[in-house]
Amino acid sequence: MLLIFAPLNIIPYATFRDVAIIPSVIAIFAIGIVSRKKFPRLSNRLFVGMAAGAIASFALEAIRIPGYMFAKWLPMDSMISLPGLLLTEKITSLSEVKQIVMESGVAMNLYSAPLDAFMAGALWHFWNGATFGIIYALVIGKGKWWYGMIWAFIIEIGMMVAPYLIIMKGPFGIEHMDGYNLFVITLIAHLAFGAVLGIIVQKWKKGSNSILSLDKVGM
Repeated sequence: MLLIFAPLNIIPYATFRDVAIIPSVIAIFAIGIVSRKKFPRLSNRLFVGMAAGAIASFALEAIRIPGYMFAKWLPMDSMISLPGLLLTEKITSLSEVKQIVMESGVAMNLYSAPLDAFMAGALWHFWNGATFGIIYALVIGKGKWWYGMIWAFIIEIGMMVAPYLIIMKGPFGIEHMDGYNLFVITLIAHLAFGAVLGIIVQKWKKGSNSILSLDKVGM
């Protein structure tokens, strides 16, 4: 969401951080904790989805990091360093990315944000994975493990038409390298994310009834 609304100048990055990202973290944890006794199935799905999404993000990183550091199929670390720079206000727009990379003296694919920005970006990135996991656990839950890959494919398509990508490399990354590289590597990464997410949620989530029945039945 950070890289969807802010590039359209709908809301500044720092404002989005303060009014959306931080409050959402607090709200989700609060709901999960408060609902443990009265709505245990809701609490279970929130925390299982959160954990599964965060863990699955490591599978995504196993593909993504070599993708930009070695293969260069991704132009840079756009999921941790880039949002970290924006969240810590070291840059305020995507147009400043090339300048800050040039000032660092390293190639764009090897650029890593300063430690504080990198940590902020990492927290954002893994929380992003956690929220995708929460949505999956709430909506799909204990389905076939490969349902997670379908969900990941939907996420991938959303990313390919996100404003930040269109601004930087065109829809589906068609302006990068041979035109297909960015899409292929991110698709593989997201499918890995989805597979791990689906497997973990299938094993950990309690109950298989509709989330609309928020009682202790089905626990």
